[in-house]
Amino acid sequence: MPRLAGLQLLRALAALLVLTGHVIAEAEHYLAIDLAGDSMPWTRGVDIFFVISGFIITLSASRYAERPAAFFRRRLLRVVPLYYLFTTLMVMVLLLAPAAAKDTSLEPGQILSSYLFLPYARADGRIAPVLSLGWTLNYEVFFYTLAALSLTLPRPCRVLAVLLIGLSALSLAGWSGTALRFWTNPLILEFLYGIALARLWQRGYCRPSTPLALSAAVAGLALLVALDAAPLPRFLAAGLPAALLVAAGTLLCPNRQLPFQRLGDASYALYLSHRFTLRLLTLILLPALPAGAAWLYVVLACAASIAVALATYRLVERPLMRTIDRPLKGVFA
Repeated sequence: MPRLAGLQLLRALAALLVLTGHVIAEAEHYLAIDLAGDSMPWTRGVDIFFVISGFIITLSASRYAERPAAFFRRRLLRVVPLYYLFTTLMVMVLLLAPAAAKDTSLEPGQILSSYLFLPYARADGRIAPVLSLGWTLNYEVFFYTLAALSLTLPRPCRVLAVLLIGLSALSLAGWSGTALRFWTNPLILEFLYGIALARLWQRGYCRPSTPLALSAAVAGLALLVALDAAPLPRFLAAGLPAALLVAAGTLLCPNRQLPFQRLGDASYALYLSHRFTLRLLTLILLPALPAGAAWLYVVLACAASIAVALATYRLVERPLMRTIDRPLKGVFA
């Protein structure tokens, strides 16, 4: 599968959006102030990730047409090791120093659900795993499961599209169960945008074009901001702009070196690790800063989170994946 530099750039952008939003929220919470940038659609980085996943999974699945088990192994290998590591770290923090974690508690059922990527409704009503931002991974693994099942049938892309549309339509039934409410959320249609873009790319409709890429990127960013407060479902208000941005990424030259590509490689490590980096900085640095220095904290926290993520990717994530991959190759080849 070709390595698209534009998608790596988008991964970096998506991770930076989420990071910046969390850093600003942290500063506002502990300094009791309002920062000018808190109204920006920082959380929309997640929607970009979902559309990218739909695109990448579609291209990847074409290589595993008769090997759904091997496909599923490769996808789990991409997300499980590092997620388990940081989930375990969060469990240890909550057991040994619960006061260090903000708005997070530890419930036995939640721990098991976290490791199984199953949606769990906490006591406060929020559906989230122990590592709260892992709710996105619950959707990702659910999507991987649907994709692997689709590979056992003819025309897997069409089967997967029908499954996503059918499940989102079931949300109209108003399910009361946690898992059903979670898995039928129309948010899963954002994966479908990625599938559609991948099919266009495979058929040669997304030929490299810098002017088209820039136009799609500008339109996507503008709509991301303009539709943030619009009374629309998230899969429309955030999903469609995210799809435009991913389309822009596919229109860039595949092998061209772009800024932030290394950060794109480390985007998953940044997504999972930044909460820990922020909390440590909050406990050490933030109390010593006056309210007027809030933006200094934002800059330092973002820089520290990126540095930790790059180190985590190089020293932990890649070696961990290689170590786990070797004994599994023969089993799921």
